[in-house]
Amino acid sequence: MTTYDKIIKLADTCIQRDGFHGFSFSDLAEGVGIRKASIHHHFPSKTDLGLAYCDYKYALFKQLDERLQAIPAGAQRLKGYLDAFSNCAQQGEMCGIYTMLSDSHTFPAELQQAVNKLAQSELDILEALLLSGAECGELSLNRLSAREQAVIVSASLKGALMLNRLPPHDAYNKTSAALLKTLSANNI
Repeated sequence: MTTYDKIIKLADTCIQRDGFHGFSFSDLAEGVGIRKASIHHHFPSKTDLGLAYCDYKYALFKQLDERLQAIPAGAQRLKGYLDAFSNCAQQGEMCGIYTMLSDSHTFPAELQQAVNKLAQSELDILEALLLSGAECGELSLNRLSAREQAVIVSASLKGALMLNRLPPHDAYNKTSAALLKTLSANNI
């Protein structure tokens, strides 16, 4: 793994744990085991790091979408999407996208746009997933559009990740189960 990749991976962990403003280049340098100047070599500013982070997460979402497309449409695919965030829940981390969104009002316009694009790409994936599940008859949109339901699912999951940080640390699992039940056309 290259130094650049190590920095991005550690930034991902830091963002999901502490938010974008919750860590410094010094923290990254110490975590990777390099000098702070080496961080600046790859990312002259924290905005540059944020833009690279958005590109990194966008690529991960494309990979997730490809994996989801290999799962049969409906409840199984929805469960695959829900399971994709379970590691964050187990680690006590939040969604990196939503953490970035919570700080985005303080970002330069270019980074705000990148975060918005990232959030919209996740909603696009979820909307398509819900629509295909409704079309095959396994999922119910409950008289909402697929986009409206995608917003509800996404907000529920991301809120559950935050609540999961509190004992008994089961908010994510309970929310996932409730979403599967609520969206099931057969009321699992």
